[in-house]
Amino acid sequence: MSRCGVDIRTENFEIVTVFDHPMLFTCLRCDRDTLPKGMYLCEIRHDDDMQGIPCEIAERILVNHWGTVISNKPVELTERLSNGKRYRLINEETDWNYEGVLSTLQEYMRKYPPQKERGYER
Repeated sequence: MSRCGVDIRTENFEIVTVFDHPMLFTCLRCDRDTLPKGMYLCEIRHDDDMQGIPCEIAERILVNHWGTVISNKPVELTERLSNGKRYRLINEETDWNYEGVLSTLQEYMRKYPPQKERGYER
């Protein structure tokens, strides 16, 4: 099986706050096979006008992929009735903030250890 995306264990990320929780962000797709146990991965979609505005977080994004976030706890997603895919809308003004700090996965996990919660994880 071929890899799809960057190795999460060796990538440098930006810290972003999404829904009041610090997460790792990269504009790249990440290889889900390199996600450590207890960590959670979602993808971000940007707006249809190509302004680079994050507008949706979901388990997978195919069109208008903006990036990937990794968190120590699951993001609460809702069901999309039309196709059953789980997603949540993002309000750029209130739900998303770039912190201006870089971090590796290991640094993030030391500061924010994985939390045991129900949800989708590796």
